[in-house]
Amino acid sequence: MTKRFDACFLIWFVLALFYQVAIQAQVPVAPNGRFATVKGLKLYYEETGNGMPLLLMSGFGRTASDWQPFTPQLSKYFRVIALDIPGHGRSDYMDTTDVYLHKKAAEYILGLLDLLHIDSVHVLGASSGGFITLYIATLRPQLAKKIVVVGGQVYYSTTTRKVITGLGGPEKNPILPLEALLNTHGNQKGTLLARQFWNFRNVYGDPSFTADILSTIKAKALIIHGDNDPIAPVSNAWDMYQNIPKAHLWVVPNGGHVPFAVPGNQDEFVRRVVEFLQGDWDRK
Repeated sequence: MTKRFDACFLIWFVLALFYQVAIQAQVPVAPNGRFATVKGLKLYYEETGNGMPLLLMSGFGRTASDWQPFTPQLSKYFRVIALDIPGHGRSDYMDTTDVYLHKKAAEYILGLLDLLHIDSVHVLGASSGGFITLYIATLRPQLAKKIVVVGGQVYYSTTTRKVITGLGGPEKNPILPLEALLNTHGNQKGTLLARQFWNFRNVYGDPSFTADILSTIKAKALIIHGDNDPIAPVSNAWDMYQNIPKAHLWVVPNGGHVPFAVPGNQDEFVRRVVEFLQGDWDRK
């Protein structure tokens, strides 16, 4: 068995545990679901709880529905706003080309926060949501008070590009199966997302977080990364930890790309995130 096959199988196995999708035309609007229009773009979000706002963003090809297992606990402490990032789920297309830019998505999301009159927020993002989290923290340093980046990247590494190239095309992708994308986002949007993910192997400059850019982040940060992340080498997490002035690093043994997706990690994930966001770690 080749190393490439091993890596691709591990990616598929870990993410499939978290990213299983029911067969449906498109994820429906939840009872707590809402829409807001930012610069002509309709964004969908689900809001639960009260207190300090906590913005949740999932990875590429996913929706706010992924946070439902965690919302009951998190909403005990925070005003949880789980978002379909631009171009996903119930949110409108951000760009119909094959290039998806996380910085552009972050600009729309900042517009949403402005529309909701939120001038102080915690942000938690996984994978692509982690890229957007870093953009929010660098574009508007005073806005983000604490950030949690799960499976994030400072740039697309050679490993990332090789893994995506090795998948063989948008129709063959075991990480984000085309059928699952169509069922979750609808035919047109799902097909576009498949092409955009495939094209990440050729995208440069987004994300792009050099040491000097990371050093401008004023938010306290918790970086969470699997020690065996097959997509984003753990060196990405170390770069963030080394260069974000007020950062903690949690490297999760056998955590894969999305550590809280691995069975047995969920309770520990929520406990550590809540402690960090509530300031318990500040007093230690």
